Amino acid sequence: MDLANILSSLAGNDTVNEISKKFNIDTNKVSSVITSALPTLIGAMQKNASTESGAAALAKALGDHAGNANSMISNLKNVDLTDGSKILGKILGGNASSIFDKIGKQTGTTSGQVSNILSSIAPALMNMLGKLKGNNTGNDALGALLGSVLGGGASNNAGGLGSILGGLGKIFGGK
Repeated sequence: MDLANILSSLAGNDTVNEISKKFNIDTNKVSSVITSALPTLIGAMQKNASTESGAAALAKALGDHAGNANSMISNLKNVDLTDGSKILGKILGGNASSIFDKIGKQTGTTSGQVSNILSSIAPALMNMLGKLKGNNTGNDALGALLGSVLGGGASNNAGGLGSILGGLGKIFGGK
């Protein structure tokens, strides 16, 4: 599974429509937030996995969510937003607010809307990546897995994904 597949799953019509209804946000904005944020989230996880302690924490979180039926996209009506918010806090750390602000400005949404949208999809993202992880728990293995997810999407010419990935540095690096 590469970024294009994950993006397709998380930004599909059912997901976008469900989030749009739940938070009364235009579907185009919901879709834009997801496509803008996904490379940032995976890139931040890759950065976190670059240390042994970060890799261990990420491996545990991915393992915990891999079998969690409540993390599935089809269960967005009952998604645990508190869990999603905690996931985002661990992935983005102290950068969460500034990243939400940047994505909000880029997509015409508020920081709070970005937070709600991403909190809704974070458990499903962890579920998908947890299933891909398998027994790979070291920082090199997790970094390579996340790099292949990002790299696989970048090499795939599916729907302008290269331009989405191009925004990764702007959003996450702030430069």
